[in-house]
Amino acid sequence: MGELSVLRRILLMNVMVLAYWQAAEAATATSGPPTWQSQGARFSVQLTPLYAEQAQAFFENMGYPQGAVREVAAVCVFGTTIRNSAGMPVRYDVGRWRAVTADGKRHRLITKTDWLARWKAFGLQADWSILPPRQTLQPGDWGQGFTTVDLPAGTRFNLKYEWTQDAIEHHASVRGVQCAPRASRP
Repeated sequence: MGELSVLRRILLMNVMVLAYWQAAEAATATSGPPTWQSQGARFSVQLTPLYAEQAQAFFENMGYPQGAVREVAAVCVFGTTIRNSAGMPVRYDVGRWRAVTADGKRHRLITKTDWLARWKAFGLQADWSILPPRQTLQPGDWGQGFTTVDLPAGTRFNLKYEWTQDAIEHHASVRGVQCAPRASRP
């Protein structure tokens, strides 16, 4: 695949992700899917669940191989928005975030690095849709991407996340998050 073709594909993926987020925001403003977000944290996380069918359609439309599509559609997928409201840069590492279920068990999120390792068998070497695994956000910066966790449809959990600001580690939670049910939405 030529460099121009790769750039076109990246641009198309970015346009599609933007269109997804705009549609999700419009749906949430009416009677769309539930959204959960952290309260009072200077680095905030907002989660909106995707039905398996939505995740499958998104990755199919991006041209991912069926094996990769099946894998991502089999786990809980969330449209995720992160924001730095602090007056200084913050760093995060999704690999340290945990979904804590009612039984107290801590579940790792599946990071972009994890997905790329899984998808290598399908010939995928890059992805622009999963939230970057580690990143530094400047004051006022925000980002979007999918986050995933290997839990059954409908599972409730609290997301425990952390970030570093001015060499100090901070912790916060997004409480009462729920994976989308497996059945199609009405």
